[in-house]
Amino acid sequence: MSKLHEATGLGQSIWLNGLDRPFIHSHRLLKLIQLGVHGVTTHPQAVADGLANSSEYDRQLMDLAHKGHSIKQITEKLLFTDVQTAVDLIHPIYERTHGVDGYVSLDINPALEHDTEEMVSEGLRLDFDVDRVNTMIQIPATPAGIKAVERLIGEGSNVNATHIYTVDTYEKVVQAYMAGLDYFWTHLSVWRLPPAAVATLPVTQLDKAINAQLDASSHRMAGMATAKVVYGRFQHHFGSDEWKQLAKHGSRLQRPLWASSDDPRYVHSLMGPNTIHSLPATHIGTFLDQSPMTDTLTPGRDKAQQTLADLAQQGIDLTTIEKQLQAQAIESIRRAYKSLADTVIERRDELATIF
Repeated sequence: MSKLHEATGLGQSIWLNGLDRPFIHSHRLLKLIQLGVHGVTTHPQAVADGLANSSEYDRQLMDLAHKGHSIKQITEKLLFTDVQTAVDLIHPIYERTHGVDGYVSLDINPALEHDTEEMVSEGLRLDFDVDRVNTMIQIPATPAGIKAVERLIGEGSNVNATHIYTVDTYEKVVQAYMAGLDYFWTHLSVWRLPPAAVATLPVTQLDKAINAQLDASSHRMAGMATAKVVYGRFQHHFGSDEWKQLAKHGSRLQRPLWASSDDPRYVHSLMGPNTIHSLPATHIGTFLDQSPMTDTLTPGRDKAQQTLADLAQQGIDLTTIEKQLQAQAIESIRRAYKSLADTVIERRDELATIF
């Protein structure tokens, strides 16, 4: 039994963070799934890098170019093909866990971040175009994004609410999920599968942003503290009477997802039932081999609450930091999509004399 299976036995799922076609075609993704990886989160920059540094995309790219597809259409087709392949490979996990795990998550167009209606339309379009039951749409937890989460859940789409940095935003994401589920069960056909959802907290990014405002002697694991408090709120909300009524229909938990970390302490300290940790392939084995397979999220919750209270007393405004980090994250995704489109153009021109 691998450490990945031990984590699953504890109730924590390990998802792979990052995916490109060379990784798929080398069978590394399949091997990780066999070892116990239960999901994948994607990023357009990984596809851009794979396109720039391999020939795996060349044939499809030029076939699409010869057919007259636009750069945007080619970019999406390349990305969607990777997602569809990964979704199909991990579908047995989806079936075995009855829809708890086995998802591949992809970002919505970041240009739509402030427009709820556009995000909902785009999320539904991505669902339709990828055409797989175990695809999950990544929506940033901005005010407009949280409204889009509720609407998409209500329409039956699987949603990963991303870039949550405060307990208050997490609470709003949970409320949106439950409201969306209520609409789903009261307005849509009972024969449709209930949507799945996760709530992503980039814990290490929060720590770095907070510690940048403190002197070295005052550095705190505020991101980890936030995660522990969020986990307590998760247990509260999904043990409530409101949730029990939704669960009677077959609703799935909206599990917290701790985003990837380059520090093993975060993996070791954020182990707990009904949670997810996403990690790059290079860290999955190394970090888990060193990690105690016990619940480390529940102990120390009072201390975590005190840490957040102390930060407030020191004048650290987590809401402001969250807005800054969300803006940076959305800009990063925007740059990644542009990088992917630029790389498509460069590669197409390079290959024009060959194909």
